[in-house]
Amino acid sequence: MKKLILIATAPALALAACGEDSAVEERGDMLEEQADAVENVGDDRAGQLEEMADEADTDAREDMLNERAEEIDDIGDDAADALNERADEME
Repeated sequence: MKKLILIATAPALALAACGEDSAVEERGDMLEEQADAVENVGDDRAGQLEEMADEADTDAREDMLNERAEEIDDIGDDAADALNERADEME
């Protein structure tokens, strides 16, 4: 029974041993969350443009919308990568 209790409490003990994050680490965590949000917004907007492209009247319009969707996705990814790099420096 003692072994079961030790196994069940091991994760909590491990977290307690690590201690709380410093203010800088907390800021890094916030930046990582912002990076995820930025990437999600880019993905969502790109997805909307791709749906519009699927319904486009002409091939030229479809190509233009797909190209813009890719650009938006890349912009979101690049911005998220920059935020994640800053967050990594804080850890």
